[in-house]
Amino acid sequence: MQEAEYMSETSRYRNLTTKYCYRADSQPGCGIDIASQGDPVVSWAWQLDLPHDQFAHYNSNYPPRGPIQLRADGTHHAGSEPNSLDFVYSSHLLEDNLEEDWDRIFSLWSSMLKPGGYLIILVPERNLWAAAIAAGQSPNCSHKFEPLVGDMSRHAQAIGLEVIEERLTNCHPGDYTILGVFRKALQ
Repeated sequence: MQEAEYMSETSRYRNLTTKYCYRADSQPGCGIDIASQGDPVVSWAWQLDLPHDQFAHYNSNYPPRGPIQLRADGTHHAGSEPNSLDFVYSSHLLEDNLEEDWDRIFSLWSSMLKPGGYLIILVPERNLWAAAIAAGQSPNCSHKFEPLVGDMSRHAQAIGLEVIEERLTNCHPGDYTILGVFRKALQ
């Protein structure tokens, strides 16, 4: 029996998120994909992921599928200068942090955005994730807080971000993902 090819979370939701990676003039925006695992949301995004020794430990079953330009913990180190990016994207990383750290992480990520830039986040929804585990999905011991719809918006608004959308993705049966898109205020 042939093993199914691994599909990253980014691959599953690319069609919902790519539109936020373009500028208002329809040109590709400058952005970063935090915890990309070598599979960025768009091909031109800078990729930031864990240092080699930590990446190997956490992702031993799934080696990077492409080059990773920046090596750091994206929840503690900004990957770019302040106010320099059109988008910051992170798929299935925020839940690996305690909710009490979310305001700090949202602030760090949004600090890299230009006014009008987008913060795009995908996370597992608490109840749907529990149902997926009950149905046979492998649990993830790295998760520290799985949110409900609305939890990300509360943190985004606390630091002054505009909520564009926060909703369940509903892309396939058994889908457990929330998409959150937030915009830095125009100044």
